[in-house]
Amino acid sequence: MPKWLVRLKGEQFDLEDFSKHLRLPVIKVVKRKDELFYLESSDFNSLTSPKEVLERGRELIKIINGAEKLKRDNFLGISEDVIILENDDGMQEGYIYPEEKFKIIDNYTDDSEKIVTHPNDLESLIEVAIKCKVVADALGFCQDDTWICLYKAYEIIRDDVGGELQIIKNGWSVKSAIKRFTQTAQSRDALGDSARHASKKYIPPAQPMTLMEARVLIKTILSRWVSSKT
Repeated sequence: MPKWLVRLKGEQFDLEDFSKHLRLPVIKVVKRKDELFYLESSDFNSLTSPKEVLERGRELIKIINGAEKLKRDNFLGISEDVIILENDDGMQEGYIYPEEKFKIIDNYTDDSEKIVTHPNDLESLIEVAIKCKVVADALGFCQDDTWICLYKAYEIIRDDVGGELQIIKNGWSVKSAIKRFTQTAQSRDALGDSARHASKKYIPPAQPMTLMEARVLIKTILSRWVSSKT
């Protein structure tokens, strides 16, 4: 049957790493003979148009980016390049959304080594995100770890567990750290235009949190939250 692929772009090191460590049926990165990298997914099997593949591909890429960003702050992210349809006769059609279409005559196959292993940390995190939409949403915000996006990720976790008090009871953080984060994130006096609100009524804490501290806090809470779902 025809097979959909999403050609990826990003840093060579990152793509090489994903091709070795991300081999789940629903999210798999492969390096083909053309030395380029492609996203394959069992979710693409039921799709019939490049637009559908693009939309689902972007959702999966957001999960990948968010999961990897959780591991290291200097990750720059990957993105989609071209949508490929590989037909049964070996011909490939490439689509640049939304209209342009071109033929690719080479029939590349995935010759990378097939090794059956237990899921690694990245795969385990992504497996949870695939099964649990709130985790996928939180990871999606983590790929752009600005103050606003970090706060949105926090809100998703907070609402999912039933409030800030439950986060504290679970031992994922302490009240003082969460309060310092939320007060800083909402204060224009502390963050300028990066704050969640423009109103002057949001008073910053005595010692506003730095963005690096906020990233560490939210990623710690998120990691512990995800672990509670496995």
